[in-house]
Amino acid sequence: MCRFIAYLGKPLLINDVISKPKDSLIKQSVHALESDVKLNGDGFGIGWYNPSVTNKPGVFVSILPAWNDLNLRNISHQIVSPCFFGHVRAAEEGSVTHDNCHPFHYKHYMFMHNGGIGGYKKIKQALFALLSEEAFLQIHGHTDSEAMFALWLTCFLKTKKTLADMLACWRETLKILEGLQAEYGVNQPSYINALVTDGEEISGVRYSTDPDYFLSLHFLAGREFVHTKEGCHMLPAKFGRNDAVIISSEIVTAHKNEWREVEKQAVFSVDRHKVISTESL
Repeated sequence: MCRFIAYLGKPLLINDVISKPKDSLIKQSVHALESDVKLNGDGFGIGWYNPSVTNKPGVFVSILPAWNDLNLRNISHQIVSPCFFGHVRAAEEGSVTHDNCHPFHYKHYMFMHNGGIGGYKKIKQALFALLSEEAFLQIHGHTDSEAMFALWLTCFLKTKKTLADMLACWRETLKILEGLQAEYGVNQPSYINALVTDGEEISGVRYSTDPDYFLSLHFLAGREFVHTKEGCHMLPAKFGRNDAVIISSEIVTAHKNEWREVEKQAVFSVDRHKVISTESL
C-alpha cells in the first residue's frame, strides 16, 4: 500500500525528515508499523523545491529499496528545501520501473498517492477517455496513481489554479471515479490517500469506499521540526501560528501526542501561511 511523507515550512534538510526520526520513512520501507503491508521495497522517490532556482520540482526516483540506496543517502544529506515529498512503494498496479515510482510531476505540480483505485483495470479505458490531451500526455508509467493525477489535472488545468480549486478538483476526481465504478459494476474498494503541491501549498484527500477501513494519515504542525537527545519532535507554535507542517502515512517520532489524525473521508489543505484546513466529503 506504499507509505509517504510531506514537509512544508522553513527550509529543512530532507534527511532530517525522511531518515532521522525514530520510525522514519526509510524504516517504513523495511517494516511499516501502521499498514497491513509491512515491506515497501519496490522503489522510492523524493521530490523537492528550490525556489531560488526554479518553481519546478527536482525529482529523484529509483527502483532500488530505499533502505539500500547510497544515492538517496548522499542526496538527502545535501538538499535543503521548504517543500518536499518522500514516497516508498509497495507495487500493486504497474511493474517495478522508474516510470512507476512516485512522486509524479507536471510543470510545477507534484503528486503522490498511497492506496489503490478499486477495479482500476476495468475502468481504465473509460477513465483515459475522459482525460484532456495535456493531462494524458504527461502519463509515462502504468499505475492507477498516475492516471488519477492526470484526472485531477484535467479538472485543475481549466481553473484559476487556486488552493480552493485544488480541493474542488479532488472532489471532482472522486466523483468521476465513483461514477465509473458504478457504471462498470466494480465491487472492490478504493483506498486513496493523496497529496498535490505547487511548492507553496499542499492539498490532499483521505478517502475510502469501505467505511470500516481507512489507510493511516497524520498531521504534525508547529514552529520547527528539531532533533534533540530525546529524539525528533516539533516545537510548539508561537502565538498559534505554524511555521512547519508534516503530513505522513505514519507517526514517525516518539512524541505521539504531538500528532493528530487526518479526518477520514475528507479533503484538506495547508496554505502558504501553514494554516491547515479540512472539509468533509
